[in-house]
This record gives sequence, C-alpha cells and structure tokens, in this order.
Amino acid sequence: MSEPDVVELLADLVRIDTTTSADAEPVAAQRLAQVLRAAGIVCSIDEYAPGHANLLATLEFGEPGPTLMLNSHLDVVPAGDGWTTPPFQPQIRDGFLFGRGAADAKGSLAAMAVALVRLAADPAGLRGRVVFTAVGDEEVGSSGARHLLKTWRPDAAVVGEPTGLRLLTAHKGSVRPVIEIRGVAAHAATPHRGTNAIVAAGSLVAGFCEFAGELGRRDHPLTGGPTLTPVLISGGEAPNAVPERVLVTFDRRLVPGESADQALAEVATVLEKFNATHAPALASIHECAPSTGGPSETPADDPFVLSCQAALRAAGLDDTLGGLVVNCDMTHFRAAGIPTLVVGPGSLEVMHALDEKVPVDELRRAVDVHESLVRSYLGD
Repeated sequence: MSEPDVVELLADLVRIDTTTSADAEPVAAQRLAQVLRAAGIVCSIDEYAPGHANLLATLEFGEPGPTLMLNSHLDVVPAGDGWTTPPFQPQIRDGFLFGRGAADAKGSLAAMAVALVRLAADPAGLRGRVVFTAVGDEEVGSSGARHLLKTWRPDAAVVGEPTGLRLLTAHKGSVRPVIEIRGVAAHAATPHRGTNAIVAAGSLVAGFCEFAGELGRRDHPLTGGPTLTPVLISGGEAPNAVPERVLVTFDRRLVPGESADQALAEVATVLEKFNATHAPALASIHECAPSTGGPSETPADDPFVLSCQAALRAAGLDDTLGGLVVNCDMTHFRAAGIPTLVVGPGSLEVMHALDEKVPVDELRRAVDVHESLVRSYLGD
C-alpha cells in the first residue's frame, strides 16, 4: 500500500471532537487503527472506561531486542469561543493546519502512525519491537496512561507533545490544593457581627502571591522555576449574608526534584501563618483537585537520550535538550522507571489556545523524526 498522507490523517483526527464530554475517543482510535491495519500492523482498542479508549499497535521485528513505545493522547481540551476558523473543521492556510488538537497532540499521533506504516514497509536492520499507543484522558486525569502502564513496561518511550521537534527530557508537574476559608456568618446589614470569608480569602491570596515570588527564585536548568497561581474561587451563601465559606483552588507547578507532598507542606506553613493572624477566620486544605501528576526527568546521559540525539543530528536537526513547562504523560512512564523523552510537531504557545495550528512542513518532518528515533534505538 502507499504511505498515508500525514496531513490528511491529521485532518481526519481533528474532525473528531474528542473533548472529554464528547465520548469520541474510541472513534479516533478506530480511525488510526484503520490506517495501521491496512499496513498489516496488529492493533487492538481497549475501551477501558465509558467514552475513553486506548489504541495499541505492535510492530515486531525479526531479531530479539528492546521494546520502544511511541505514545500520545487522543483527547483534546474544549475549543471555546472566538476561533477564526471552526475548531473541528480543519483548514490549511499560510502553511499551517488549523484545528483543535492539531498540535496538542493529534499532530504527534498522525506522525507516529505514519512512521509506523513506513517502518512496517521497510523493517530491514531492525530488532525488538515498536509499540504505538494512543491513550485517552490525558488532559484531565491521565487515566489512559495509568491504565496502559498496569500491563506494559517498554524499555524506552517517546511521548508526543508539541515541542517544535526538539527533544525534551524534563517537565513540570502539578498539585492543586483547594483551600477552604471559614468565616462567621451574619446578616449583611450587620457585617460587624460576622467574619467575611471573601475578605479573608483576599488576604490569603495576597499571602500566597508573596510566597509565589519566593518560589520564583528556585530554578531548574531545563524547566525554569516553580509557580503558584490562584485559578478558581467560589463562595458565599446569599446576597444578603456575610459569607461564611470560600474555596480557592491554587495551581502549584512542580519542577523535577520537587514532590507534591513537599509542596503541600509548604502550603500548610503559609496557612499556619495566615491562621495565626486572621482569627477567627480559618484556612485549611480541603482537598486536592485532579492533576496529571508530578514532575519528571530523564538523565541527559541515559543511553536512550543519547540515541535520540544521534538520530536528530543525523537528520540535520537541533539535538539540544530542553524542558517542558507543562505536564504530560511522561510523568507516569518515568514513575515506572522507563527512560522517556517528549518530542512532536507544533509549539507550546498554541496549546489550549484559540486558533490552534501546526506547521504542515513540520508535521511532515515529524514522520521522519519518529522513524529516525526508532531506527536509531532499534537498529542493529
């Protein structure tokens, strides 16, 4: 068969609205499976939860060797309003393909799938096996990757995210404490009889912003420093009552070397200081909102990283290592002890943004990159 066109495949994937509420991950998985099965590649689709699916495609080579996994995700974030082109009707203009998921991360899925077809057509000199996985729910809870890694332990993994085809060996993680501020209820006509939880929340947020400035002085050479940002707030009971309760959610970005437990301990210290000076208002960690997971890093001298750098050099591309300031499923591979890096077409700036797009020439080059990474690692 002729090699599928990666641009057409990406356009097909973008047309499938795989936001979490759409329950369409299995449809996108079937489209990828159709392309791969046509090339004789063994595929299976695991609908591990309602509306969620993992695609697994395996290509075995003749000689024994390691297993390399190419992985990216099927789901996308909601499109939102304000697009200049319909988000699920892909269009090509000015050298870009526009659409929700074009970069994050269906461009990687399309490029990996076409690279697998190419490898199936020309497996000479390869050993071991390459496994392509398209997983669900990365944007919300990473349930697809968590489910996958219950039964799979590849020797190395490539996670597809928009990196401009640069190799990234580290990424930030996150923990999202939800802080409850308790005040004292009273009638709004007699506010002096109560303690306003909204006013107290304002002071608390100001204290956390000051603490965030201190965090900014910490640094990681690949990802930059940690951050702490208020992202959600809710509270109050009635328009004529002094509010008794407020919830504020913070997004705490973690850099490699930090843990969620350490970050939450620091949050607790800030809360202790607040409580000591703002009684009878009282603040505490109510719960933690869902997060993809913690930070991770693959050492720069790991043989897999060196192999991938050699592949990029051979392709005439920049082999400088970098870091990702957002989180991704790499965290779960690294937690399992698997050497992992992140690479794919597109740029970080368009992730979750209006008019998301991917350069068409970079998308085509991504097929070459993924093929080269496999040949470098699995070549004899």
